[in-house]
Amino acid sequence: MAAKESALKGERFTEKERRNLAILDIIRRGREVSRAEISRITHLNIVTISNYIDDYISKGLVIEKGLDVSTGGRRPELLDINPRYGYAVGIDLGAPHITEDVYIVGVIIDSAGKIISKARVKKEEEPAEKFMEKVVTLVQELLSKSKLPNEKVKGIGIGIWGVLDRYRGIVRYAVEKGGILSYATLQSLIERRFNIPTFVEHDATAGVLGEKWMGFGFEAEAENILYMCSDSSCGLFLNGELYYGASKSAGELNINPPMPGVTAEDPCWARYDYGCGFRSRGIDLGITSRARAYIEQKHDATSKVSILAGGDPSKITFGIVIEAAKAGDKIARDLVTEAGDYLGAKLALLINFLNPEVVDIGRVVEKAGEILLDAIMASVKKWAYEESLKVARVVTTSLGEDSIACGAAALIMQQIFARI
Repeated sequence: MAAKESALKGERFTEKERRNLAILDIIRRGREVSRAEISRITHLNIVTISNYIDDYISKGLVIEKGLDVSTGGRRPELLDINPRYGYAVGIDLGAPHITEDVYIVGVIIDSAGKIISKARVKKEEEPAEKFMEKVVTLVQELLSKSKLPNEKVKGIGIGIWGVLDRYRGIVRYAVEKGGILSYATLQSLIERRFNIPTFVEHDATAGVLGEKWMGFGFEAEAENILYMCSDSSCGLFLNGELYYGASKSAGELNINPPMPGVTAEDPCWARYDYGCGFRSRGIDLGITSRARAYIEQKHDATSKVSILAGGDPSKITFGIVIEAAKAGDKIARDLVTEAGDYLGAKLALLINFLNPEVVDIGRVVEKAGEILLDAIMASVKKWAYEESLKVARVVTTSLGEDSIACGAAALIMQQIFARI
């Protein structure tokens, strides 16, 4: 497994790999560009560019399409990525908290970064073996829908939550009552079933690459991007590359939960409650649990939240609270606004610390819409330094629920481009 991961990412890209990525990314984003235009953008001489391009064409990754306007002499050929060169599967295993909005999502993308097939299945509380078989079935559905021969699929990328131990092939969900899953077992299972190289990546890392490769970043020049999986972790795209950290587990935004034998009520842990930005509230920012607690304690039958839940606090969901907030319910709006204020303070710390151009928020909470985003921005403006904030753009994911699956697939394509 370790060897496979090394083959996928390596420690860092070599200079030649960076050039490959830069040149091919210009072609992929620009669609039908000339050698001269690539030379101008990369500041590499035209002979060097032509040597790279000729190699890509001979291998079938780049194709020539039509002719550009001549400025004198022979009209230059325009270049494009061959979308049928190869394909990649991306799977998002879904958020660890099981809510009504959590799905396992799968996509297949072509070499140009277009989704050609998508499938999803509701995530449920179930044994690990059944969960893994569900993922295998989803991959089979994707391949069947696309009608692609397996040899055209270059790899399967999987985005998974939690802290990855890449030496033992396990992942640990980094909050109290979190479990441990052997992702190496899932990886091996899928490789055996489909005979396709399979790789596992942190979901937030996949998310940031998905947005850079296929989302808002497709048209943007941003080189420093944070992708927020709610309040629990972030993917880091820094100085034009994914950042993994020393043990490739960078991006977790939680403090370590209590050791076995220490309860959540222990004073040294309990004080890190909602007022502490270092403790995750969960995938829905604690909105659902706080709404349930309010209705149980206040017995407020007039609240839209209570009405939508049929008067039963246990039936309150994140979607119900958001629906009520959008309908103008004060209680719901206050809960969403408070959650946005909390997340905004956490983002302000990251903006001050890492000075990104873009902070992209995803993993379900983006469905809360403008009410949450307005509260986040008010908090960010309150706590972030002006020098960092003036270049930072806070947005919600442009790919929606597909961002992590797309990023997992894009990770495969990025490696193909780098090592062509």
